[in-house]
Amino acid sequence: WEPQVIRYQLVEIPVDLLALMQRAKFRPVGKRKGRQSLGADVFRGKEKVFHVHFDGSDGKCQIRDLNIRDCVMLETWDSLIS
Repeated sequence: WEPQVIRYQLVEIPVDLLALMQRAKFRPVGKRKGRQSLGADVFRGKEKVFHVHFDGSDGKCQIRDLNIRDCVMLETWDSLIS
């Protein structure tokens, strides 16, 4: 049996990359009534650089599909799963 490891990465997303959200076409997502969640693909020219999701229930922002090469790596660490 091999112990399993989770690798964590703390990255800084450049502000100019986040600023691309200003041009994104946000659309309602989910089925919740009331405070609607919004999501959008974010592009730099014709290249999709990430997807952003704003959760209507708690206001949290999630970014996915972001290429790590576009970010500054601040720290990495491993955690063993027991």
